[in-house]
Amino acid sequence: MRCDVCGRAEREHRLIRYNFSQGDRLVVVDHVPAEVCPNCGEVSLRPDVVERLQDTVWQRRTPVRLIETPIYEFSL
Repeated sequence: MRCDVCGRAEREHRLIRYNFSQGDRLVVVDHVPAEVCPNCGEVSLRPDVVERLQDTVWQRRTPVRLIETPIYEFSL
């Protein structure tokens, strides 16, 4: 399917690393199936994939590993 954002390329099926914030927590989920535009990078997730992501986080499943993440303050 052609990209809805740029309209220039067919989206490709890829496994991505999905990151989001939940309060003060950074949540990272590896190997998430997605459709990605190779031209502009727009990512689309199917509704069933979003539901599984939500279930994973809401159920606070045990992570497969923990990583340390530095946090920087942006200043001018």
